[in-house]
Amino acid sequence: MTYYFYPLLEDKFTDSSHRDTFRQILNSPKPAATENLLYLHIPYCHDMCRFCPFHVRVDKGSEIYDRYTEVLCKEMELVAKLPYVSDMSFKAVYFGGGSPSIFSVNNLRKIFAHLSKCFQIEPNAEISFEGEPKTLSDPARLDLLKEYNVKRISFGLQTYDERMRELFNIAATLQDVDNCTKNARERGFEDINVDMMYDLPGQDITALNYDLAHLKDHDFDSLDYYNLHYFAFPKKIKMGMKDGTIPSKPSQQMHFALQQQVRTTLKEMGYYDVADPIFAKKPQVCEYFRLIWGGGKGDHSAEMIALGSSARGYVNGYCYMNLGNTEQYLKTVEAGQLPLEKLSLSLPTPENRGAAFFVKFFEIDKAHEKAIQSIPQNVWDFWRQNGLIYETAQSWKLSEVGKLWTTNMMLDTFEPHQREAAMTSLGFVEDRPGVRTGSF
Repeated sequence: MTYYFYPLLEDKFTDSSHRDTFRQILNSPKPAATENLLYLHIPYCHDMCRFCPFHVRVDKGSEIYDRYTEVLCKEMELVAKLPYVSDMSFKAVYFGGGSPSIFSVNNLRKIFAHLSKCFQIEPNAEISFEGEPKTLSDPARLDLLKEYNVKRISFGLQTYDERMRELFNIAATLQDVDNCTKNARERGFEDINVDMMYDLPGQDITALNYDLAHLKDHDFDSLDYYNLHYFAFPKKIKMGMKDGTIPSKPSQQMHFALQQQVRTTLKEMGYYDVADPIFAKKPQVCEYFRLIWGGGKGDHSAEMIALGSSARGYVNGYCYMNLGNTEQYLKTVEAGQLPLEKLSLSLPTPENRGAAFFVKFFEIDKAHEKAIQSIPQNVWDFWRQNGLIYETAQSWKLSEVGKLWTTNMMLDTFEPHQREAAMTSLGFVEDRPGVRTGSF
């Protein structure tokens, strides 16, 4: 399981006092300045990829997109007026989904214009835009993104293997990928990111090398190279893996071999291993990932304001999530109310958030002493004695062996209640084929 938010979300609001405490925070001035990220979620896709675990809706037709645009703009107004948010400035903005690129140019223009009107976006802010290659290749959409200073575009490529693309129900073609890349380059986009996956059904080193060779030909600026999670697959596919009509999940040994092959080959291709699981031609991770994971290398202070159905954020020690049911989200905001659905508990030791996310950056600065101390001593000793971490003058770093175990190491850093919540959520997804959870 990959964790993007910590502390973990509880099921709904735990009780009325918990909810009221969070609302009181939002309605009070922000106590201290932080680095901030603004996240906008557009949950619609033209088709449903069978592996996708996110909160997405396949709603075709402009009417629902027009309504969502109006409501998202209204939510911006509600959130921007909150005393906690009103003085915040944002170093990065991220449009995620879903596939934001399926919205029309007119709707996207409304959203960008309202964003600039409601929030203080820093002049050199990193604005990232997620899409799918078919619609993101549209010249008019790309021109609009350039007009509003989008610096980074990203889309899901996943694999060049046509058999796997058909199995996963990936609607965009490889020609769409080529068109999107070509049109974006022609307009001066210098940071094109793609999502890739390994650990595919039946995949071995030869099959992986096929994908890696094609990536070399395209020379993307950065890659998010995930291992495939199988819990979102529908029951039919899981049954096919059992009866042999669909290749099975690679073994644990093959998983590690594939992971090492990805890391070794991408380094040979000129990519830096900047974070887990992110590779880039520049030696630093993008601002989106740096800020969503607390600020980097043990920092825990960066905050994130969330907008849109099922969007997730982090403020003043609490993670929160907007209503995942899109219709409920629309009606709630139309009624002038904040669309909050879930909320985490706060951590007894706030710095433990930095401890949990340092694994993502492969390094923790020694200056973050409280974060280091929040990791159980027996865990720290085990890591050292087994060569998972090593000491430098200014920091502790993950070894190449440690990088193979980032998910386990991150879970090891969790405080007891958070570890219990993680085990509960893992049991939930394992028992429900095809479940759509969003990011944990």
